[in-house]
Amino acid sequence: MKPDHPRYHVVNNRFGLLLALFILQLITTPLFERSIAAGYVGDTIFYLFLAAAAFTVRKGPFFKLTIVLGACAILGETSSYFTDNENALVATNFISCTYLGLVTFLIARAVSRQRTVSADSVMGGLCVYILLGIFWTILFVNVEIINPDSFNFGVHGKPEDLESLYKLMFFYSYVTLLTIGYGEVVALSSMAQTLTIMEGLVGQFYLIFFMASLVGLYVSERQFHRFDNKSENDYGSNESQ
Repeated sequence: MKPDHPRYHVVNNRFGLLLALFILQLITTPLFERSIAAGYVGDTIFYLFLAAAAFTVRKGPFFKLTIVLGACAILGETSSYFTDNENALVATNFISCTYLGLVTFLIARAVSRQRTVSADSVMGGLCVYILLGIFWTILFVNVEIINPDSFNFGVHGKPEDLESLYKLMFFYSYVTLLTIGYGEVVALSSMAQTLTIMEGLVGQFYLIFFMASLVGLYVSERQFHRFDNKSENDYGSNESQ
């Protein structure tokens, strides 16, 4: 397939949709806060996000397993509209974590194995970082459900419902991953503290070693191609003279 063919750009920009859906969810969630549509809109975008994550690894060896786990996760999340059974919710969350963990690993592997580093590769690396935050969000939710009062929610107060819990754990997860550490939510139980430490370590290691290397290679490759193109143009000008 030629680089100027339309399908070439679709195939080689597979991580853009995943990144766009995450940004869309970040933007729309506050707009629909405290409304009936909030849960439906947020869940719909999240389901699309899960489907897009599977789409990015469709050429991998574990694609069928990814589809099965993704379908189970979406069905489990949908069933939460019809039941308040905590055991079913915890089981669904563990399935979602397994799915997200597998997809995150596959995307990271695909990005690291690419022969040339493109803008799409960098977006893929960023998607891995985003998926790590969502993975830990679900783990934190499960910890709080299984062992209540594992977290002190400070000024926010104890979550009134599951939606509020997810939002606060989402916030806490990314504050931890980014090592901002506002201290509004505090891990109290041993399991919550251990998971918090692990997320901070993984997040820093990933940024320092993986993303820094990826961006560095991308910048150096662009500079090399610019120099190569300039050399070819100069050579062509000299030949014509």
